[in-house]
Amino acid sequence: MNNNKLKNIILLYLLFVSIISFSQAIYAPLNNNTVNSAIYNYLEEKIYADSNSHPSIKPFFVTNKTSLPYVKKGLRHLSNDSNFFIGVSPVLTFLAGTSANGFNYNSSIGISLNSYYSDKLSFQINLSDNYAKFPNFIDTNINKNSIPHFGAYSVSDKKYNYGDFSGYISFSPDKYFNFQLGKYKNFFGDGYRSLLYSDNSASNWFLKGSVSVWHIKYVVVYNYFKDIDCLSDNFELNNKFNTSHYLSWNISKRININLFETVIWRGEDSTGYRGFDVNYLNPIIFFRPVEFSLGSPDNVIMGGGYKIRIGKNNHFYGQMILDEFKLDELKAGTGWWANKYGFQFGFKTYNLLNIKHLFFLTEYNRVRPFTYSHANSLENWGNYRQAMAHPLGSNFTEYLSIFRYSKGKHSISAKFVYSLHGNDYPNDTVNYGGNIYRSYNDNRIDYGNVQNQGYLNSLKQINLSYIYFIKPEWNLGFEIGVMYRSSTFLNDYYFHAGIKTYIFNTNVDF
Repeated sequence: MNNNKLKNIILLYLLFVSIISFSQAIYAPLNNNTVNSAIYNYLEEKIYADSNSHPSIKPFFVTNKTSLPYVKKGLRHLSNDSNFFIGVSPVLTFLAGTSANGFNYNSSIGISLNSYYSDKLSFQINLSDNYAKFPNFIDTNINKNSIPHFGAYSVSDKKYNYGDFSGYISFSPDKYFNFQLGKYKNFFGDGYRSLLYSDNSASNWFLKGSVSVWHIKYVVVYNYFKDIDCLSDNFELNNKFNTSHYLSWNISKRININLFETVIWRGEDSTGYRGFDVNYLNPIIFFRPVEFSLGSPDNVIMGGGYKIRIGKNNHFYGQMILDEFKLDELKAGTGWWANKYGFQFGFKTYNLLNIKHLFFLTEYNRVRPFTYSHANSLENWGNYRQAMAHPLGSNFTEYLSIFRYSKGKHSISAKFVYSLHGNDYPNDTVNYGGNIYRSYNDNRIDYGNVQNQGYLNSLKQINLSYIYFIKPEWNLGFEIGVMYRSSTFLNDYYFHAGIKTYIFNTNVDF
């Protein structure tokens, strides 16, 4: 076991010991396929039906014990106090399959701990050790620092070993406020993707506070990231910090609007160690005026979204991300490189054609070249060499649709993805703006930039799967599925079957 794994286990142990003596509500697993609490099925449908809920803030924080049957069944009563519960369940995965590069597998073994005390305090810990041999479409996306969606790894003959842990402590002093500390993932948005803040990257350490008053919920997240310096030949991970604000407002029973802003800065600059900048501790101030007043080189990104409910189960939603923008340059139509923005449009319904539990989603995402990037990757919107928003980064257009039908312990789904992504040419030094980990000052073209420019990768992908939940209270299911993808760079298929515990979204599309 390497030193990083050992440190992670020690940290989680201390986290557990510090609260077990007096150890609200808990997070629903951030996974699209979780039985009884599926984000796109049971739980999200219930939350969206509440006109004063804020379902774009994920993972869902559930304050009613009975809302999560798998938790109620899986927890053990360890105290004379009927409000105190703690549960232990295994994390198990063994998926075996075949693809264009032969036999593949993904296995993991670990433990998941959940506990809550009354409606005030809760904690969760997930810990696993993983071994895998991936199909080509995943293997080619593994960089020098991390497995997609996860962190560091060791490799021998393309057989990977990587540890994963996440956990948090949550405290709610009253019905208005909640505070969380831990290593986990967050997601802001109503769609399958988020152009603001997604769960695409590895889990990271964070402190999060939220307040719910009237029809408004406001969230502030302070993040600690690890990332590479693209201006250095050394690909070691460096300290990186972030503060994000998210405001969700239900302006009526059917309409929600939300605002987002984030600032990213490096942990060490030319003046030496910087650490967490206290100027960004203020939980309510807007960053752009602060940044200008400080003369700061830090990267500020802003955005927002909306959701409109039609009837009982139909929802139109969307987002817009704004990195940099000049209206005069946009009107001139000259393709100025720093008009960096993106947008999303989507629709989803929970009972398509009045068929109960037949979920359907269709979504369009489009992001301009150079969006999310910065002069240095230690200031881009990324973590562990992975995008913090859409997995494609920038300079792309994407269409996707998902069908899912669930009944009892059974779930079947189909996903269709079509995307166009502009990359840099292999033997050309020009920066076409599709790689957020390349400095935007590195050999760019100032004018004449167009959507999806560069070496175009056209991807078509179809996923079909069936899941039978063997142990719903553990989120453990038997899964069988097939995927076919055709792209400019690589054609591949993947057939797999086996058991899996559904805690995080780990479906790699790119």
